[in-house]
Amino acid sequence: MHLKTLSMWAYLFLISISYGHAASVRQVTMDEMLQQCQFVFEGTVLTLEAEENSQNRIHTYVTFEIQDIIKGEYSSSTITLSFLGGTVGDVTMDVRDMKIPQVGEHGIYFVESLKRSQVHPLYGWSQGHFLVQSDDTGMDRVMTSNEQPVTEVMKDNALEQMSPSQEETAPLLSKGAARGIKFALKDNDNKGLTAEEFKNILREKMDMDQ
Repeated sequence: MHLKTLSMWAYLFLISISYGHAASVRQVTMDEMLQQCQFVFEGTVLTLEAEENSQNRIHTYVTFEIQDIIKGEYSSSTITLSFLGGTVGDVTMDVRDMKIPQVGEHGIYFVESLKRSQVHPLYGWSQGHFLVQSDDTGMDRVMTSNEQPVTEVMKDNALEQMSPSQEETAPLLSKGAARGIKFALKDNDNKGLTAEEFKNILREKMDMDQ
């Protein structure tokens, strides 16, 4: 197999010409994501289709069934988002830190724009990508894209009041989760927030901003 492995750093020049994105992903807050995203929804991945364009770039088109709209409007029951990277025949384009949703995945997705073509359609890359998984009782619970149970969504004013020494993590660059998202270890018994609890928190945040 011919493998085009493109790290975010090596790919910076190429993608900055066409997409205007920096190679490093800035850590954002949930409030920022909600304010800046055009569309936020809960859905399940139905299909994946990878295509290579005239510039020899591969894009994977992911089609979701929309189950619940949290922010925005959309007239169809399905939505297709384009992610840079994928496999066509024996050619694979791999963009480092890009997590493309797979068929059958159930999640909550923060879509930055429904019009602009982007390297990654979700706001903050993996920060805008949450998984919804059923626990052993059948209850749907929210995970980060790394399958860590989300236990709390801190308010922005609480974050502002914390000094750097008080924060658990305050990197300038994202490590996969938005600032203010608290989560348990992957193998922890803490089941975290249910999908309904998480969505209610998002809707409450939006109501407060109106």
